[in-house]
Amino acid sequence: MAHTPGWTKVAGPALELAALAFGSFAMELANGSPAKPKASPKPQAPASAQPPVAAAPPKPAQPKREAGPQDFLFEIADEGANYYRACDATTELVAGLYSDGRIRLADSGGRRFAGALIAGHADLLELQRNEWSEVFLRVTPTGRMQLELRGGPYDAHVLTCEPLSQ
Repeated sequence: MAHTPGWTKVAGPALELAALAFGSFAMELANGSPAKPKASPKPQAPASAQPPVAAAPPKPAQPKREAGPQDFLFEIADEGANYYRACDATTELVAGLYSDGRIRLADSGGRRFAGALIAGHADLLELQRNEWSEVFLRVTPTGRMQLELRGGPYDAHVLTCEPLSQ
């Protein structure tokens, strides 16, 4: 006569209970009404309690100022930076030359350029379009600074720089 192990006497009923619990859970999901725990009743406030204070009215929205090209230059906090208005007969940009060698250019049409000057040359990335161009920084025999742009929307422009009044 074969002897049945003792654990099977306990495992059989446990499996049946688990199957029943799973079955009832599946039925509730199928009917769209899963069992929800009952919320405990909230205590009633005493009659002498004061009514809640009304919230302050919302502040009127401030008109948002359009970001100009100079705002792009001033995003970098650098006390040693120099800012310029760079222009020729048809083009006007603002330029920021920073003490760590970075350069930023911006126009009034929303174009923003960034790069790093090394020996008077920088590869510029136009941030919105992810396109590259070049800028060469030079000083004329009369001592005026110029930016020569190659490639990009300002290809072949030589812009004369004047200090920008902030």
